[in-house]
Amino acid sequence: MGSNNSSAPLDALTAFAIAFIAGAMAAASLIKYIEHIRHDTIVLRRRD
Repeated sequence: MGSNNSSAPLDALTAFAIAFIAGAMAAASLIKYIEHIRHDTIVLRRRD
């Protein structure tokens, strides 16, 4: 339990990188979705 594992910093960096990439992808997807909704709303308003 108390052993000094030299790969621990690498594991933490890997976990951070995965979480960062997942967060960036989620943010990009959300921005794209919001732009899509705004575009659809503008198109629907023009048809009225």
